[in-house]
Amino acid sequence: MANQSDPVQQAVKFNRWYVNQINNDAFPITDSQEIDKYVTESTMKKLRRTQDPRYADEVFYNADIFLKAQYVGDDWPNNVNAIAGDKDPICFNVYIAFGKKQDHIVIDCMIIENGAWKVQSVSRVEFSRNIKN
Repeated sequence: MANQSDPVQQAVKFNRWYVNQINNDAFPITDSQEIDKYVTESTMKKLRRTQDPRYADEVFYNADIFLKAQYVGDDWPNNVNAIAGDKDPICFNVYIAFGKKQDHIVIDCMIIENGAWKVQSVSRVEFSRNIKN
């Protein structure tokens, strides 16, 4: 459980595992219970509920819920890195960069559940390239 004691290491471990699952055409939310060791119970309950056929016609999100992207970049599976981390009153935020250029960044909100750091939610970092001095 040593890796689970550090939110940064656990976020990187989850994202490496997850991006490889998606890249191999697996759907971790429904294909197995392995994701449960990385994501909070309440988040997984909500996500699994969205897979119920009664909700098939509703649009919940346009991109992968954990990657915040519609595709996996060719170099993502081998390039998942934590680039920053900070703590707020809600969670420990781990900034995860994908790809060699690290141009796709998400923030994993990590909390402790049953003694292990787990993902509660994910946000995408977007930079404005039109900033004028």
